[in-house]
Amino acid sequence: MTKSFSDQAECCKGVCKPSSTAMFDNEECSIEFEQLYTSQQEAEQALTFLTEKARKVESEPCEIHSQFETTAEGVVMKAKFTFSCQAETIIFQLSLR
Repeated sequence: MTKSFSDQAECCKGVCKPSSTAMFDNEECSIEFEQLYTSQQEAEQALTFLTEKARKVESEPCEIHSQFETTAEGVVMKAKFTFSCQAETIIFQLSLR
C-alpha cells in the first residue's frame, strides 16, 4: 500500500529538525563582490546600486569597503559589505535576485 504525503511527512517528523534552536549563528555577516566592468563609470554605478540596496536592509550602519582597479580588460570593482547580523546579509543577497 502506498503512503500518503501526510503519512510520509509524519514518518520523518524528527529527522528534518535543525540540530540547534537558532537558524543563524551570525558567523557570516559579510558579503564580498568582485566584478569586471568596461569603464570606471559603470563600476561606480554598480557600487551605487549595491550601496542603495544595503542601506534599505541595514538596521545599523552597514560597513562598506570598496576599491577600483584598472586592468587591461577594464575596471574591477571590489566591495565588501558587513552587516550587523547574518539575517540582514541574507536579506541583502535576496534583494539582488
